[in-house]
Amino acid sequence: MKRDWDTLRELLAKLKGCTMLADRVRPSDFQRSARPRFHTYMQFLIKAGLVKGQVVGTIGPEVKDFFGQRLTWDGHEFLDAIRSDTVSEKTKKIFTEQGVSMTFELVKTVAKETATSLRKGALGS
Repeated sequence: MKRDWDTLRELLAKLKGCTMLADRVRPSDFQRSARPRFHTYMQFLIKAGLVKGQVVGTIGPEVKDFFGQRLTWDGHEFLDAIRSDTVSEKTKKIFTEQGVSMTFELVKTVAKETATSLRKGALGS
């Protein structure tokens, strides 16, 4: 499966909105046809330590249930690095042009460098 960084951004942004202990991101927050994709990405984010939550799996394509409670510190850091549409698009372009795989650590590093470069340009430095 090819990773979809836009799906990751969308899910992380939704989780950023969970500010109360009872807040959850659940399958019902997404269109029925997109739920399996978000189920998979929630698994990835929890295993990567970016999200606190739980995934209930089933055998087969049906999505049983999942919930995300909140972003971890690393989740906030990663979202901050890729949140801007401009930074995200420039980051993807860099990887595409150079033919390099977009790993989590590389995306985070390149996105931070891209944001820094854009800020320097905006400040006239």
